Amino acid sequence: MSQPHIYTKDDIAKIGNTLVYFAERVPDLSKTKLLKLIYLLEETSIRKCARPFLNLDFEVWKLGPVAKDLFSDLSSTEQYMLKDFVRTHPEDEGRTYVSAIRGFDDDEFSDTELAILDDVINQFGHLTAKELVALTHSPHSPWTMTAKQEGVLDDLLNERVITTDFKIDFNTLLDEEGKEAYAQHLEYLNASKSLK
Repeated sequence: MSQPHIYTKDDIAKIGNTLVYFAERVPDLSKTKLLKLIYLLEETSIRKCARPFLNLDFEVWKLGPVAKDLFSDLSSTEQYMLKDFVRTHPEDEGRTYVSAIRGFDDDEFSDTELAILDDVINQFGHLTAKELVALTHSPHSPWTMTAKQEGVLDDLLNERVITTDFKIDFNTLLDEEGKEAYAQHLEYLNASKSLK
């Protein structure tokens, strides 16, 4: 069983402002669509820079990779971690929409990160939640590869299993040099977090 993720004030500010950025720029942003965009942001950052954008853990769930902590906070009637950044609005048809409750603050972001945010919006922001789920389920995606490796792909696709604790391995996106850079950056993040 993995340890719970501990978020610093800076982590929460970066996560929260990332959600604000999406909520301000993507119309009719559902919770599912937001969670898929957050995953694609992490994947895009790792592909381009061999660095995580938010350094979240993503688990293999039926609807694709999910950052469980974000899902839990956005699904709760009383948000805790993200309450100062976004609000959720449950709708009659069972969907939940997300809106910003403050303006975007770019203090936590480099120019490269802002460009990656824009790339993700331009590439994926116009797609529906259902289309994003299908995209994360593509044959060579980290979600599919992890689900196959763990022996749960068929169960997930046939809805016999909804959630798992299996973590997405982003190393599958990288060549050897990228894997080394990614591992070094994760080491750096963990070391710097322990100093805070």
